[in-house]
Amino acid sequence: MRKIIASGLFACLFLLFSDDLFSQQKACISNICVTNKGITKSQIILRELPFKQGDSVEIQNIDHLLVIAKENLLNLSLFNFVYVNYNINTENQNNIDISITTEERWYIWPMINLVLEDRNLSSWLNRGDMGRVTLDAGMKAYNLWGLNHIFTCSIKSGYQRGFRIEYNNIVIDKKGALMMNLGLYREYSHTENILIKDNTPYYYKSDNFIVNKYFGMVGFIYRPRIRIRHSISLMYENSRISGTILDASPDYWGGCDTIRKGYTIDYTYSSDQRDNNKYPLDGYFISGEFKGFITDNNKFRYGQLTTNMQYYYPLTDRWNMSASITAGISAKNKHAYIFDKAIGYENAIIRGMEYYVADGQHYVALNPTIKYCIIPTKVVIIDWLSFLKKFNKIHFALYGKTYFDSGYTYSGYSIGTNNSLSNKLLYSGGFGLDFVTYYDINLSIEYSFNMLLKSGVFFTFKGPLI
Repeated sequence: MRKIIASGLFACLFLLFSDDLFSQQKACISNICVTNKGITKSQIILRELPFKQGDSVEIQNIDHLLVIAKENLLNLSLFNFVYVNYNINTENQNNIDISITTEERWYIWPMINLVLEDRNLSSWLNRGDMGRVTLDAGMKAYNLWGLNHIFTCSIKSGYQRGFRIEYNNIVIDKKGALMMNLGLYREYSHTENILIKDNTPYYYKSDNFIVNKYFGMVGFIYRPRIRIRHSISLMYENSRISGTILDASPDYWGGCDTIRKGYTIDYTYSSDQRDNNKYPLDGYFISGEFKGFITDNNKFRYGQLTTNMQYYYPLTDRWNMSASITAGISAKNKHAYIFDKAIGYENAIIRGMEYYVADGQHYVALNPTIKYCIIPTKVVIIDWLSFLKKFNKIHFALYGKTYFDSGYTYSGYSIGTNNSLSNKLLYSGGFGLDFVTYYDINLSIEYSFNMLLKSGVFFTFKGPLI
């Protein structure tokens, strides 16, 4: 009787834990085969994988690891399509072979931008001054030498002048964990944003150059893990402005000198666990940044701490929710307009407030969104573009969305009686469409309304050069 009971208990335990026992079975990655009909070096692809040849992995985790590998490779913005698969090794059932196939993008893009330097075309034509035109021309090259280096150069001529030279993602160690960025810039300008009026940026213009500056930058990026990044940059700036700027805006940059030399240090930590860093639908992103600036004569000092947190969650196969929060605090020894740019600039946005800004030293912005996938990702071959292999195979998707944004900016300085958006709760809502396709192209069309009882249709375009 005891033997029967013991046998029964053993059978039950085996059935209960057999799945766990099987799930703990491991296999060795015996081979990783990379098929890439382009210029990308194999080490660039291999260093993005969450495994390496010779690793022992749990069988139940293989599919998850392959998904992460695909996401990491697509997030390099080097490939339009990535395929990652595995097979059981025919010679040893305990070994698996990984196969990776990539389809590269086009890497060299011309930069040509013709700017009419006036509020609009009618104002430009009314002046009759054909010299008020700026041509910004150059190029941006991705994946130089097949090593994921990025080179950018452009020259401004005409009304505004200057140049920009950048060389980024230069790997300086064998493991690919340490990279360097270099930049050199020169700017001459007839126009400068010197203050805000009626809650919008005001640009002071002159027939003479009123801003003359150059600056150089060197930066380093350290990736201890694939999705963890530490970056630090050092910048030297030498600027000269016209005295007319200080006459119109005495608090423009926190001093009465028209010549300023200074140093900027910028450190950022980020953990990017999103499925796609260009248009995420799942995962999270966390970053923290410290930026400091000091003049060489120590007359002006500035420091700022900012954070950005994003969360994305798929509710069903087609419904997604997301939320992001951006916040910053700062301190300086003198009032300076150019260091008080908060909501409405690159660091924090509220959809529906595109025409307005809220300046201040401290700010927070919240952006929750609900999305519905109207057209899931489709792949289409365009036959008449068959002669351009890097452009004739496209993928696209269409999403509908609704959102309700809010934010607050605190300013301890007077910013004018007609600028009422600081020290006030801001909010807006709306709905729109996102069209997402290859080369990181994202076209958004949004109808938004805000607490000022203003509404309108807004367009946003992001592409390979933006």
